[in-house]
Amino acid sequence: MVDINATPQADYKRAKILTKPLPLILDEMEGNITAAAEAARRAEESAIASGEAAREATGAADEASKRAVEARKAGEKAAEVATQAATKAAARAEKTARAATDASEKAAGKADVADRQAREAIEVFRKLSEEASRKADEVRQAGELAASRAARAAAEIASLASFSVAAAREAAQTAQQLAEQIMLKAEETRKHINALAEASRPPEADADK
Repeated sequence: MVDINATPQADYKRAKILTKPLPLILDEMEGNITAAAEAARRAEESAIASGEAAREATGAADEASKRAVEARKAGEKAAEVATQAATKAAARAEKTARAATDASEKAAGKADVADRQAREAIEVFRKLSEEASRKADEVRQAGELAASRAARAAAEIASLASFSVAAAREAAQTAQQLAEQIMLKAEETRKHINALAEASRPPEADADK
């Protein structure tokens, strides 16, 4: 039966094989079998190495994921701490400011009272002065009384003003201290997050560097 797919090249190869001695043909077949076995062995070794590399990559990915979760939790905790510190600082600052405001309002009230008393004393002194020709002694006593009241009013105003200034200074110092504490907490948080991020970096990134 004639092979319709036969080509001159195929006919030439078959004819060439038929011209070779049998031992040479067997040696060539054995060499081809050996080469095929070696190729299969290398393919198997490559498959094993690829499997180990895949397992190592999977383990590294799991570790990186774990570190990322830890970093996220640490960031959330740091943010919570910073928020609590800021809330406490705001509450303390508000309390100090309220105290300063109350002191200022009290000082203003005392000043109004002192001013009214001074005006009343002046009015009394004026009325008594009109009768100075007849009541010189009463005028002197009224003047002493007015001076005493004015002195007391001035002393109260000075005391309240000093208290207001001290309260304002304390509020400013408290606000500054709280701001410094918040900055320190924020710096500690940033360092902690950076350390966790550095620890969670995959080993491949360090190897590439």
